[in-house]
Amino acid sequence: MGGMGSGGHNSKGRRTVEGQYRLDASDLKRRGLTRNGSISHLYWKGSDSAPGPSLKVLGGEDAITLSYAWRRGEQPWQDHEERVALRHHERNFGGTETYFLCPKCARTVKRLYGGGVRYLCRHCHNLVHGSTQERPGNRATRKNQKLRGRIGVEIGLGDWIGPKPKGMHRKTFEEISARIHAAESEVYDDMLVLLNRMQRTTERRSARIGGQERPKDFWR
Repeated sequence: MGGMGSGGHNSKGRRTVEGQYRLDASDLKRRGLTRNGSISHLYWKGSDSAPGPSLKVLGGEDAITLSYAWRRGEQPWQDHEERVALRHHERNFGGTETYFLCPKCARTVKRLYGGGVRYLCRHCHNLVHGSTQERPGNRATRKNQKLRGRIGVEIGLGDWIGPKPKGMHRKTFEEISARIHAAESEVYDDMLVLLNRMQRTTERRSARIGGQERPKDFWR
């Protein structure tokens, strides 16, 4: 399977779930792959210079079988086949919800990730969500943009929010406006933290250049 384990590295921290090829149990159920004897091929989008990986799935009611080729770096391709057990839980309002049992730790999960040779849960691949590695200001900016989109105003910071969209209750509009202002305050606070950090860094560099850096205390 081309690219297995090579994509999705976050150079500043741990690998993220967003950067890995993934299997979703609900998606496989919609494709009919929780029926015995069903077969399908899944394809992922690659780059312009290289096609994405492919995966053969032999469906079943109690388990599916994954077949693919993988390689590490420039090593030769190797075929791999893995059986993944399924669990079906009754919903409160009828029907069933399908889950995987992670082939390594047996956790009941909705998604498996191709972060290495095998498709495993995010815990076994030591993956994190990308949002956990963002600065608070980045998350607040995304929240601000999403809220502004709900009321149909221009994306930005500090711009006029009115008027109230036609058909929206006044209370709802006021609540969204308050959340926008709160998100913008988070953005400005984070910007101030970054500016102060940059200023301290500049001052320390200037002190070193001028030979004015104070000796560090031994116990600090």
